[in-house]
Amino acid sequence: MCKSTSEFRRPVEGGDRRNKRDTLVVGGGISGMTAALEAAEFGKQVILVENPPSLGGRVSQLYRYFPKLCHSTCGMEINLKRMRQQSNLNLLTMTEVTDVQGDAGNYSVTLKTHPRYVNENCTNCGDCADVVEAEFDDEYNYGMSKRKGAYTANEMAHPQRYVLDPAIIGTDDATKA
Repeated sequence: MCKSTSEFRRPVEGGDRRNKRDTLVVGGGISGMTAALEAAEFGKQVILVENPPSLGGRVSQLYRYFPKLCHSTCGMEINLKRMRQQSNLNLLTMTEVTDVQGDAGNYSVTLKTHPRYVNENCTNCGDCADVVEAEFDDEYNYGMSKRKGAYTANEMAHPQRYVLDPAIIGTDDATKA
């Protein structure tokens, strides 16, 4: 027999403080994006943390996804449009959770953000990729193709900013980019 989720909830000592804090969503795949958007649209302040440089997760790499067999760009496009309109959502890409302390409803999280090596003024023009010669296996395409040392994960990458591969930092390619 299934039990409802409410039977598993425990009251937080000292009153319910969960409604007065930011909501942290770890993982910017289609499920994480949707969870973050739903909470933000409900009025919560949401921090969405994603380790890769752009959102989408595995679904963005698929040709079609279940249950509607839609192209991955369809679901991503809808969520990205909703995200651009949402002021309650703070996106942190290239960020990982390094520590969590506290109890349910009263915890603190330590985050570590890795550098993009590209400043906030990036317009996604691609000039940096044009001048960089170094190539690497493309993780987004499961290593079946190559990408430049200055790259975006895909055409729909969000945020739309280039990233310099850490392997080229300190080289002539990084200086050119």
